[in-house]
Amino acid sequence: MNAYAPTKNLKIIEAASLAIDSDIDLSAAVPAAVQAPISLPDLSSDVVQRDLLLPWQRRKIMQFIEEHLTETIKVEELAALTKLSKTYFSRVFKSAYKESPYNYVLRRRMELAKELITETDAALSEIALDCGMADQAHLCKTFRKVFGTTPNRWRRSSQGVQRPSGTRVPSATRQEANTARFN
Repeated sequence: MNAYAPTKNLKIIEAASLAIDSDIDLSAAVPAAVQAPISLPDLSSDVVQRDLLLPWQRRKIMQFIEEHLTETIKVEELAALTKLSKTYFSRVFKSAYKESPYNYVLRRRMELAKELITETDAALSEIALDCGMADQAHLCKTFRKVFGTTPNRWRRSSQGVQRPSGTRVPSATRQEANTARFN
C-alpha cells in the first residue's frame, strides 16, 4: 500500500472541510454527519494487512494452472476464478508467490518440460506442444533462459551421455531413428 496516498487523501479532506467551513451558505447546506471528523486508520501499525490470496483462491489458481498448463492461460481467467480484478489479482499473486502470474506459469511449463526431457525420449517438438509452448524454438529459447542450458544438453547430461561438443550423430543413425519413429 502506498504510504503517500493516505497522507494526500487526509490533506484533501482537510482542505475540503476548511472550504466548507469558510463558506457560510455551503456550510449550512452540508449535513452535520458529512462534516463530522473522519478518522483514518493508523497505516503505520501492523494491524493493516498486506495484499493476500485466501487459501481457497490459492487452491483454485494452482488447480487451474496445473489442469491447463498445456493451454493458453490468461490472467483474466485466473482473476475471474478468484473473483478479483485483473490488476489487483496480479498484485496479490506477485505478493504471494514472489513472481508474476505469467512468470509462474512459464516456470511451471519449464519444470514440466524438464521432467519430460529427462524421463521420456519424446522429440523436443512434441514436448514443446505438450508444455503449451508455440514450437520447439520457443521451448529451447525459454528453457535456456530459465535453466541456463539447452534442452538437448539437459537430456544428454541427465541420461549420462556426454558427446564431445561439435560431434554429430551419424546421418544413418538419424535416418534409422526417424524411420522407427514414423513407422
